[in-house]
Amino acid sequence: MKPSVLPPIIRKNEEGGFYLSSSSELDDLYHFILGQAKRLVSAKSAAFYFRNERGNLSRFGLVNDKSTAGSIAKHVFKTRKSILIKKGSHLKESLGPLAESYIACYVGDEIGDLSLGVLVLEGIKHFQNFSEQDLDLINYFSANLNALFKDTVLSEAEPQFFNSLTTSILLLIDNANIHNNNNRLQYFLEEIIRVAVLINTSVDLGQVLVMVMESAKSVFRTEASSLLLLDDKKEYLIFHTVTGEKREEVAKIKVPVGQGIAGTVAVTKQPMIINDAQNDNRVFRDVDKASNFITRNILASPLIVGDEVIGVIEAINTIDRNNFSQDDIDTFLSFSSACAVAIQKTRLLENLNDTNLELKQKLSTLESIFDLGQAVLESHDELGLMSKTLSILTKELSCEDAGMVIIEEKNKNRIQVYARQLGIVRESFFPMPESRLFLSLMESGNPRMAVVSPQLEESFLELEFYTLKKNFLILPIAPRGGNLRAALYVSGKQSAHSFNETDLRMLKTLSSPLAKAYENLRLNQEIITKKSIEKEIEITRKIQNNILPNSLLQSPLFDLGVMSVAAKEVSGDFYDFHSFGDDQFSFLVADVSGKSLPAAIFMAMSSSIIRTLSRTTDLSPSELLFRANQLIYEDSQSGMFVTLFLVNYQRRTRTLKFASAGHNDQIWIRKDGSFELLKGKGAPLGVVPQTNYQGGEIQIEPGDILVFYTDGAIEEKNPEEEEYGLDRFINFIIERRNESSEKIVEEVYDDIREFSRSDEQYDDFTVMILKFAEVTSFEISRTFPAMPDEIPKLRDFISEHLEGKITKPFAFDDILISLDEAATNIVMHSYKGTELDHPSFECRIELIGDNLKVVLIDEGKPFDRKKVPKPSVEANVKGERKGGFGVYLMETLMDKVSYDFNGKQNITYLEKTIV
Repeated sequence: MKPSVLPPIIRKNEEGGFYLSSSSELDDLYHFILGQAKRLVSAKSAAFYFRNERGNLSRFGLVNDKSTAGSIAKHVFKTRKSILIKKGSHLKESLGPLAESYIACYVGDEIGDLSLGVLVLEGIKHFQNFSEQDLDLINYFSANLNALFKDTVLSEAEPQFFNSLTTSILLLIDNANIHNNNNRLQYFLEEIIRVAVLINTSVDLGQVLVMVMESAKSVFRTEASSLLLLDDKKEYLIFHTVTGEKREEVAKIKVPVGQGIAGTVAVTKQPMIINDAQNDNRVFRDVDKASNFITRNILASPLIVGDEVIGVIEAINTIDRNNFSQDDIDTFLSFSSACAVAIQKTRLLENLNDTNLELKQKLSTLESIFDLGQAVLESHDELGLMSKTLSILTKELSCEDAGMVIIEEKNKNRIQVYARQLGIVRESFFPMPESRLFLSLMESGNPRMAVVSPQLEESFLELEFYTLKKNFLILPIAPRGGNLRAALYVSGKQSAHSFNETDLRMLKTLSSPLAKAYENLRLNQEIITKKSIEKEIEITRKIQNNILPNSLLQSPLFDLGVMSVAAKEVSGDFYDFHSFGDDQFSFLVADVSGKSLPAAIFMAMSSSIIRTLSRTTDLSPSELLFRANQLIYEDSQSGMFVTLFLVNYQRRTRTLKFASAGHNDQIWIRKDGSFELLKGKGAPLGVVPQTNYQGGEIQIEPGDILVFYTDGAIEEKNPEEEEYGLDRFINFIIERRNESSEKIVEEVYDDIREFSRSDEQYDDFTVMILKFAEVTSFEISRTFPAMPDEIPKLRDFISEHLEGKITKPFAFDDILISLDEAATNIVMHSYKGTELDHPSFECRIELIGDNLKVVLIDEGKPFDRKKVPKPSVEANVKGERKGGFGVYLMETLMDKVSYDFNGKQNITYLEKTIV
């Protein structure tokens, strides 16, 4: 029989309707097609509803709910529109919820008379995740199946024509799979593009990472996905972004680096696939325990920026397949790269914003200092000074009101107040009993920040009601060496938040020059009032006494000696030194042009600016002089200037940086007696508005000496008009370099006086000598497990590094006993009741000369020294209380014991002089 005359599979009945032929071979084929359709979408069951010869729908195949499936098939056949029906929905309001989900696809031509039936799939697995994709796939399958039915004929005599349909069906199945893969690839590409656009347009890192991980979860068809980032110490991976039902439980867990799949990937920097997670010992089980989640398989990839791993991303539990494949790795690496780019971009933006904010704050501070310096120079009375400076405070701290409360020096029963309200500064006076808050803070010296609550307002007296609104910050001020007792306040912060520590630091920075300027103005007014030269000299000396340090800087690193003697009643020289912790020190010597009160005020202003800059910025000596000159130049109308030599010494590196503003070359004497002059370039401060300063850097060794001096030390003349001279000055010090700094200074002054053979000095004499000691210095640390049997190892560690270095009687035993007690408290009490897997504590030893510092650090329960009662032998004997002697014993045996808690760690500090 020829193919052209064979009967088709699709036939017409007497009414002209179409139906499908039936035979045992076709039935087998229909079963095969249904099986493949189920496999494509992971359905539980499937059935064809074919139009029969009578024109009705007949079911071929098995479904659990025949009534529901039949109703759906009739609806789709009638409308010729494929549909999705979710489990739990209602076909009719009168009927109950559906027990399964359904996909029903029309088989036939959408336009035309050929209408064959409906393919119904029941119980679709993962319907909630992939229903739209599954419907598209089955629609494609049904449309191609319809085309195959239309073009195929049936012959029992020549079965090869029937076999051609079987082959076509197989090709259709392969084509459907290809179509499905193409759709998934297209979806993946769309997601990659969407993620890339999101990263480039959004600055919200949290939002970006959530969307990227949700996309990864969808693309790879997994139950969950997560992103972990390394902590600052690179010890743990912290869950940053988690998708899936258990995200809240999982987000609380830390994964140690090197443990679990994520920890391993962070170390190896290579992606990993684990398809049998339940039997793989490398899997970190704490996550499953915390979330009651069963991890079946994992796909993990490192987040790499440059050569550095910053975290790991994971996809957990495939939904529509048993395993991850190697093909998934390349795709997943695209998501890890996208996450790494997003994190790096956001961190760079955050760093840039932080840097800009910090620079803006520093610039604002310097501008305020500059404005304050201007106000000091331009103000001729206290009210004028307060009008300008309080305006600066309200602007800088973004607040409504500001003021200064002063206890009068002459009238101790009255309080003087300068208050800026509504832009106007007024001077007022209050009786002493009309303040409680201000007086208590000035008495204690402690600042206070608070919001004016109804409860707090109940304690206010008249002065507080007058000055404090909404919220406030009060800073007591009492300059060293002065008689001023006062407090600065700001009130009414113009933002959503109240005052903070940044505002307090700013107020402290501005308070010192303001307080000194106020005192200087008050003293100046006193001079004008009394019109007395003697009083002028006395007040000027007070100003200078306020400028010069009250005591020498003490350190085992060096021996400091200084002497400053005025040629007349008032000196134009000044010097200063300051320590920044135990590691950094600054020293300077300066000479101000002019004499008497104007020079002293100019000196006070100059020293305040230099001190403020040096103690509030990280500028190098050259940079600091550049900025100081800009501020000091504003008083250049007076014709005064200051020469200055400034050094900064770093203990750890033994590096000394220096710069000079038109000052004498200073002297560096080495241990072997050789010397070198330290030279710098730059004009005196206040001469020109802008100039650069060039300094230098040297390496200091133990036994070296630095000599700071003003020209009065070498320009003294004898009756023959011969100068004392720099060479004689240097040789005199070198010959006595083994003596103490203080003794050398005294002897060189006596030698100059003897040389001059006169009771009167030619010029102010200022010499400061800094001898760098040959001290024993080292630092070492070690971490011990928090276990009782580790305490003897701690004692051995202490003995190994300190025995032989301690010469003070009983000091070695005191140290061992104290550390034994401190370590026992950590092991027995600090970690008691905690759930840390591997508790430990760190011991740090720092020895500088004769001073020993030991620091113990643990991560146990916070320790509060205030809660430890005083030891009582009687209470212990009676059994009423046990313990408490250990803390008392440590504080008795050591020179100093203190405690701190930084939010995560207990830190115990112990100090002892050992020589």
